[in-house]
Amino acid sequence: MSFVENGGFIPPADPPADFSANHSFNEEPVKITLTASREAVDRMILLLHSRNIIAGSEWSRPIAIKNSTEVVSVASRMIQIN
Repeated sequence: MSFVENGGFIPPADPPADFSANHSFNEEPVKITLTASREAVDRMILLLHSRNIIAGSEWSRPIAIKNSTEVVSVASRMIQIN
């Protein structure tokens, strides 16, 4: 997936993958939430992707927060706990 289309950052449209069905006994899902202006959320998703922390395609589409200028985007990642 390309993050830059038509000269601007386009966030992924798909929600985070559901990893809960495919994990072992020592793995646990960690949910990550970003809340800020649309520009700040887009920039953080791109930064985390560029540092190979979590792929841009794993983030939900940014959702506007009612009565606010902020949006929220979520992702989930399985981690080993033992």
